[in-house]
Amino acid sequence: MGIKTEVKNDQVLNKYGYDDLVTSEDEKMGLSGCGKFLKYSMFMFNSVILVAGCGLLGFGVYVRNSEEKMAQLATILGSFYYTAFSTSLIVLGGVVIVISFLGCCGAIKEVKCMLGTFFVLLFVMLLSMVIGGIIVYVYRENIGDAVLTELSKSLNTTYGVSGDREVTKAWDLIQKLFQCCGVSGGVNSTTSWAYYREYTFWFKNQTDDMREYVPESCCRNVFGNNRTKCVGGSGYENIIPAILPPVGAHQENDLLYTNGCYTAIVTFLTDNVRILAGVASAVSVLMVLGMTFAICLCRRIKDDFLFD
Repeated sequence: MGIKTEVKNDQVLNKYGYDDLVTSEDEKMGLSGCGKFLKYSMFMFNSVILVAGCGLLGFGVYVRNSEEKMAQLATILGSFYYTAFSTSLIVLGGVVIVISFLGCCGAIKEVKCMLGTFFVLLFVMLLSMVIGGIIVYVYRENIGDAVLTELSKSLNTTYGVSGDREVTKAWDLIQKLFQCCGVSGGVNSTTSWAYYREYTFWFKNQTDDMREYVPESCCRNVFGNNRTKCVGGSGYENIIPAILPPVGAHQENDLLYTNGCYTAIVTFLTDNVRILAGVASAVSVLMVLGMTFAICLCRRIKDDFLFD
């Protein structure tokens, strides 16, 4: 059935009331100044997210294949946790790239189907983040126990053992980075700096005339006589680490890190929880903003029959 037209004041109008000769494409699509703002704002928004997704994917690939410091952490946490972490980064980066690509194309091409898919995927991603956060919070104690078990096992049986230098390097890296020594606890804990002396093969395999109570990565300063004082050499038999807990004030060693690494990392996260919460909130707001833009832009785009 053809489109009926009539002439009014030298204008040719179709049955929908549009002037086919003078109406621009944007006017046909209902994109006014506000619509154009939404269109290009969403395009720019998703372009930034696309770059971020590529960076996240690249970092995940780097972590997965790195043979340097990042890969050394796998020897402490266990290959399963490390592989799961790197795989999650890669999958998340890929999902972000797909979502942002759909958002860019849907905005610039003004395709409602792409915008709808973008909205659904972004909503699912936001929902997954919320559910994941809740699960981590509910099972935080179980996760903490599992991490402590892996830390204790790697330090107890593998640190300093010939043929397992990756574990030694990883522990030294963490102890220097977080200024910690051992697994957990404070100065009076047998699982912090005293763990080396109480449980590790590293200490038990030393000869009596060359015995050190802690590795030098547990020390603030390892130059000259400071190293001897920190690791427990001759002349420092009355201070830690030469003596075991409990420790009096006069027996403390200002060159020795006394907090366990698990405790130090948890303290670091606790001290920076506001920053972490701020980042999570900012990401959530951006996701909600992207979904809002997608809905508003869809409403601005008229049905396909207007372009027949």
